[in-house]
Amino acid sequence: MKADWLKDAAKAGVFHLSADARELAGAAAASGLMVIYVDIGHAHDKEHFAEHVAEAMRFPDPSGDWSAFAIGLKDLAWMPSKGWVVILEKSKHFAGGHGHEFKDAMAAMSAAADHWRAQGKPFWTFIGGPEGWKSGWPDMPSA
Repeated sequence: MKADWLKDAAKAGVFHLSADARELAGAAAASGLMVIYVDIGHAHDKEHFAEHVAEAMRFPDPSGDWSAFAIGLKDLAWMPSKGWVVILEKSKHFAGGHGHEFKDAMAAMSAAADHWRAQGKPFWTFIGGPEGWKSGWPDMPSA
């Protein structure tokens, strides 16, 4: 997979994963970006989502506190990189069963992308689920 577009902070944001996660991760790593896999299959609210993501991203305090989480996404001093690719695995339950909470969670991820875009660093979030399932978010810019 050719993925030069992953280095473009201007394009980064929240997208439906419309390619093979392993291929995307390989392309991201080859581009010098840090790849973080997060299984959110059991998340039932935004705090639980925050806990899963904070743990996977090695936050200093992965407590699930929503305010600390939103601030932490805009810090990431403990994991410096040219950019980040967060792959949310098993998203169907949280997205479908807890829609409002999922929307709030994706708003936080989108705000992080906006923050890092201003620093010239891409911060991607890709929403993955079973084949054929659509999250309702736009497909990734290039597949």
